[in-house]
Amino acid sequence: MDVNTCIISYLFLTIILFCWKSPKLFKYVLFQLTSLIAAVVAGGYQIYFWTQRNSNFFKTRQLKLKIDDWFPFWPSWIWIYSFLYYILIGGFIIAIPNIERGVYIIFGGLLLLVFQALLFILFPAVCPTEWRDYKVDTISKKYLKFVQGFDDVNNCFPSMHCSLATYISLTLFPLMGWYCLVFAGLIGISTLFTKQHTILDVFPGMALGALVYWIIA
Repeated sequence: MDVNTCIISYLFLTIILFCWKSPKLFKYVLFQLTSLIAAVVAGGYQIYFWTQRNSNFFKTRQLKLKIDDWFPFWPSWIWIYSFLYYILIGGFIIAIPNIERGVYIIFGGLLLLVFQALLFILFPAVCPTEWRDYKVDTISKKYLKFVQGFDDVNNCFPSMHCSLATYISLTLFPLMGWYCLVFAGLIGISTLFTKQHTILDVFPGMALGALVYWIIA
C-alpha cells in the first residue's frame, strides 16, 4: 500500500513537470513536497498496521446496524475505494500553493493520524467476519481479497479512508469548490459497498477529517 502511494505520487509529479512550463524553483519545491508526502504516507501506513496488530488492549466492538444490510455487496466499488484514494493524494499535491502551506497541511495529516491511532487502540472495532466470506470469481473480488489481505477486519472505527478523504477533499476546496466533496462522498459509499466499514465507521471518520481541517485552516 505504501509503495503504491509513492509510485502514484511520483507519477503525478512527472506529469506536472512535463506539462507545466514553470520556473525551476517551482519544480524543485514540488519535488520536495512530493517526496515529503510520499515519506509521510509510507510511514503513516506503518503506524496504521502497528495499531492493527496491537489493538487488543480494550474490548473489541462490532458496530453493525440494520441499516448496513441495506447496502448491497458490490465488489466492483473496490476500484473506487482503492484508486480514487490515491488520485486524491495526487490532486492534493497539485493544489498546494507553496512549501510553507504544504508543510502546514502535512502537519494536519500527521495530527489526523495521531487521532486515528488513538481511537483504534482505545475503541477497537471490527467488521463482521461473514462480510469477508464470499466466492472469489471475478477480477474485482480477487483485487478486493488482495486488499483485505493487508487490511484486517479491525481498525474500523473511525474509517481512516473516510477521514483522510474528507481532509484532503477540503484542502482542495479553494481549487474545486463544493465539487471536492464528491470525492469524499464516493470514498464513503465505496467503503459500504465493499463491506469494508459499517455506517457508524463512515460518518465519524468524515467528521474527524473535517475537524482536523478546521483545526489547521
